[in-house]
Amino acid sequence: MIDRLAAIAVHTFKEAVRDRILVMFLVFALVLMASSTVLSWLTVGSEIKIVTDLGLAALSIFGALMAVFIGITLVHKEVEKKTIYAVLAKPVRRWEFLVGKYLGLMLTLAVVTGLMAVFYLGMVWWKGGSAPTHLVPAIVLTYLEMSIITAVAIVFSSVATPMLAAVFTVALYVVGHMSSGLAGFLDYVPSPLARLVVNGLYYGLPHLEVFNVRSQVVYELPVSAGYMLDACAYAGSYTAGMLTISMLAMPG
Repeated sequence: MIDRLAAIAVHTFKEAVRDRILVMFLVFALVLMASSTVLSWLTVGSEIKIVTDLGLAALSIFGALMAVFIGITLVHKEVEKKTIYAVLAKPVRRWEFLVGKYLGLMLTLAVVTGLMAVFYLGMVWWKGGSAPTHLVPAIVLTYLEMSIITAVAIVFSSVATPMLAAVFTVALYVVGHMSSGLAGFLDYVPSPLARLVVNGLYYGLPHLEVFNVRSQVVYELPVSAGYMLDACAYAGSYTAGMLTISMLAMPG
């Protein structure tokens, strides 16, 4: 089982790193991070805060875009080329194929995130910032956010064309950063049916703001170990749920 998962993951990684859209997004992310140093010169006494805030924003946004535009082709490309049927005809279970593909993509995103993080930390250090230990939680949480976006992209890629999958995943990414506000909206919903729908949306939609700690990092406030563990548990459980749905929806 482990050998099959590793083989699929490595093949997916090799295929993903050759994707030109990945290189394009990486270049844009590095350019945006570098531009934060220019903007920091326009401020007085807040250079490090500007570099930190814009750097983490670039890491989060472009990381999510990479997860979307690589993840949406993950299953669809295999179905379109009919290679999925050849793979599943071998002693490879559906879940092994899907999890292997997912792990390969997450390995790709780990490498890309590492490159962006090293570049970003280098800029902070160059601008005279403090030791990067307080920045590490934000980078780890950004990667966890990517893990959820990737799983969501795989679900949509299993049931829709790449274009529709991209639209749906980006929309869910945007809504996921606002979904936490649905809890307060319940106080203004009188209808029991409407409350049931709102509750379903609240618990069904991803709460991506959980992974946004830029404000704490900018002001060098600590992110507790308990918070990190809760975020890891949430990302793991939500990802597992999405992959299960994708496995059920996957043709073959």
